[in-house]
Amino acid sequence: MRKITFTLCITAMSLALVACETATTFELEVPGYRTEVGEHKAEGTPRNVIVISLHGKEKGRTHDGNIEFAEQLASAGFTSYTPQMPWYDYSAPVSTAYKLLDVLVKKVAKNEQKVVVAGHSQGAPYALFYTTDHEPPSNVVASILLAPGHLIHRSRKIQEATASSVARAKQLVAQGKGEEDQIFTDFNKGGGKGYKTITTTPAIYLTYFDLDTSPNFLELITQARKPIFWIDGEEDGLARRMGYAGIYETAREHPQNKYATVRGGHVSMWRHAAGPVIEWLQKFE
Repeated sequence: MRKITFTLCITAMSLALVACETATTFELEVPGYRTEVGEHKAEGTPRNVIVISLHGKEKGRTHDGNIEFAEQLASAGFTSYTPQMPWYDYSAPVSTAYKLLDVLVKKVAKNEQKVVVAGHSQGAPYALFYTTDHEPPSNVVASILLAPGHLIHRSRKIQEATASSVARAKQLVAQGKGEEDQIFTDFNKGGGKGYKTITTTPAIYLTYFDLDTSPNFLELITQARKPIFWIDGEEDGLARRMGYAGIYETAREHPQNKYATVRGGHVSMWRHAAGPVIEWLQKFE
């Protein structure tokens, strides 16, 4: 089912309304998860590259930054899709996220179109995991990492905040209670929110937070089979504290790999990333 879902109006500082774009949505379902996907159609002649843009924590696919990013790409001819991913409310495991993206790619990519998966904050590592921890369809050609977050193998704060929840989740799984909803801890420093509680099953929780079984970004980036474009915000304190530029240097070499910085902090950089991304995407046409 397809429907008109919203109209986006982009404003700029002291300027009046500068643009309004209409996006459509459709529903997508895989076993254990049903979601909504925004479709941002290319203006003019569509390019041969499609972008799937993955949101970060909490605000989901309709975050202003995500929608504006997708609309900017569409205005340059790159049809873009904004799916609601299961880490929004931890309603399905990481493996289901991969399956959802597989179904989305097969649904929207026609006539040998190529697909690039981008992600912001928590969505960024999963844009990488999708092409490294998982074997995607062959027409998925690259990953874009925008201000990565939720790097649990690098962040001591996340590890410390979730350690007791991870231990309890493991115990519940061992007791045969892995599919029963429980309250666990998440940690999101952005916006000063810090600790928060989430309700999900122990089995699902562990796929996102267990250091022993969750995808390890620090290892997988060294094995990346597809090219990577990593963009950080110049004022993103997280990028400095975590040494993101150094982590990028560990990526498996590829001639199309690129690292860049743009104006803004962890979230506001999203508004400045489209220009460099549009230029980079042209390499894959």
